[in-house]
Amino acid sequence: MPGDPALLAEIEELKKKLSQNPDSLIFVPLADAYRKAGLYDEAIEVCKKGLEKHPTYTSARVVLGRVYIEKNKFDEAIQELKKVESVDSDNIMVHTMLGNMYLKKKMYAEAVEQFQRVLSINPEDVEIQEKLKEALSAKQEITKPVEKEEKKEQINTSEKQGKIVEKPQIDIQKSLKAAELYTKKEDFEKAIEVYKELLDLDPENIVVQQRLREVYDLQDKKLRKAKEKSEIKEEKIISSDKITTEDILDVMKEAVESDRVDEKEKPRKEEQLKVEIKSEQPEETTQITLSKEKAEAIEKVLNVLKEVEGVIGSFFLLRDGSIIASVLPPSVNTNEIGKHIASIVEKTEKSVQNMNQGKLNQVVISSEKGQLLFTEVMTGVLFMIGNEAINVGKMRLILKDIIDDIKKVLS
Repeated sequence: MPGDPALLAEIEELKKKLSQNPDSLIFVPLADAYRKAGLYDEAIEVCKKGLEKHPTYTSARVVLGRVYIEKNKFDEAIQELKKVESVDSDNIMVHTMLGNMYLKKKMYAEAVEQFQRVLSINPEDVEIQEKLKEALSAKQEITKPVEKEEKKEQINTSEKQGKIVEKPQIDIQKSLKAAELYTKKEDFEKAIEVYKELLDLDPENIVVQQRLREVYDLQDKKLRKAKEKSEIKEEKIISSDKITTEDILDVMKEAVESDRVDEKEKPRKEEQLKVEIKSEQPEETTQITLSKEKAEAIEKVLNVLKEVEGVIGSFFLLRDGSIIASVLPPSVNTNEIGKHIASIVEKTEKSVQNMNQGKLNQVVISSEKGQLLFTEVMTGVLFMIGNEAINVGKMRLILKDIIDDIKKVLS
């Protein structure tokens, strides 16, 4: 078996875990380890068997798509990645892989569409900007002969009618810059007008479509903000409930410490973990009990995240700050982090309610070194820490299946 000894040892360990629990999601990191070792047939077999049990687990299809790409089986890879795209339209990684494959297959129109989708989510991606230019240039080279014939036919027709009609020319780059300038000045009406003119010329331009949606969103936020200012009478009370940068820094300060935590000092898991949640009637309470077995089952689910590239750690806690299960590196101190996270979740919920945005679903915090994400899962909160190697789309893709598995444990 070729490959790095450390990688081979990892494969054996993952195989052992999968044999102990054939229904677990550990098959994905196992398949990816096979891929990294160049054992493509084994990776494909593991992915396909796992997908028979977990057909909606998109992370497995991404790994399978990567294996097919490395085997130059682009049609099979496209088939798998399109399935992911259909349920996760903001997945930058999937759009990038599809764009690269279409470029290699000389399917330039499809490549342009995928690269435009990436830039609609992350306009600052310089590498994708260059690839989009390459795809557009190749696409134009193919369409030039057709356009020349069409233009020649139009000229002949116009000459027969005794006149030549020229279409008005619009400098697209200047128009985009003008629209961005209008947006910065919050002159949203003029920005919308420019983007609509560009869409009249190229209705399929995904970048312009995305920018237009963003301007509409900004315009809507401006209107809502003005409305809120006119309605808010006690601004100080409301602002005190909003999450601040200081809150985030305090949590990170408490969480990331240089000293390792002594295993003997970690709190032991009790046989029964309990939390009381108030119902709609103040005098009534509903008691929710989490057994030791359920806590261990949740920890097994979190172990899947541990194998994903870019994920530093994760933990699941109750609303009172009690950490039920965690998979964290030794540099993270869990003794105090629970109550700080619970406080931030509470403040965020109040802010969402004050802004009439309904129930809190998910919050993503971007920092200099990565992404922090927390989301409510039934009676508790799932918190995940990612480094600079992970993106929001990838985090959401992974979390979708993890949340489903935690709900199964809690139900």
